[in-house]
Amino acid sequence: MSKIYQYFVEGECEEKLINALKVNPHKYLTPGKVTVFNFTNRLITNQRIAVLNKETIIILVYDIDVNKTTIIEKNIAKLNKFGFNKIYHIQSVNNFEDEIVYSTCLNSINGLFNTVGKEEFKKEFIHSSNIIKKLDSVEFNKNKIWSRVNTKEPFGKYSNIESLKIIRNK
Repeated sequence: MSKIYQYFVEGECEEKLINALKVNPHKYLTPGKVTVFNFTNRLITNQRIAVLNKETIIILVYDIDVNKTTIIEKNIAKLNKFGFNKIYHIQSVNNFEDEIVYSTCLNSINGLFNTVGKEEFKKEFIHSSNIIKKLDSVEFNKNKIWSRVNTKEPFGKYSNIESLKIIRNK
């Protein structure tokens, strides 16, 4: 039986990038279903869990620019209660925009689309017709995106090299 992967991502930008990086010709990230659901600030419902196959490998993609883990801890405990114990954490250090800057030659996230502010950047990113081509124009290094293991608490306890290997199919 092939493995089933479910990404829960913080926002539409992460969804857009993961969907682009998991298909040909890029096929850099492990294929799986991508759902926008912020595990750090929303409690997961029984209904959302009930639709998951019991063998699903869960990948949580979130920013660490908040210092509270109360909700994510409750969500993980609930998933564990339902029998999901293969849960991997991919953390944007500190946020998605910082990950993009880290993975490119950009000095500022607004340089990608010549935007002013994060909200305008996010809008342009989400509506970009070929996000990989746009990122490649600023020397995007797919090996650097979500490549850092976070050691800062309170999220450091969830960060490890195994999670990074899982999303890269290694």
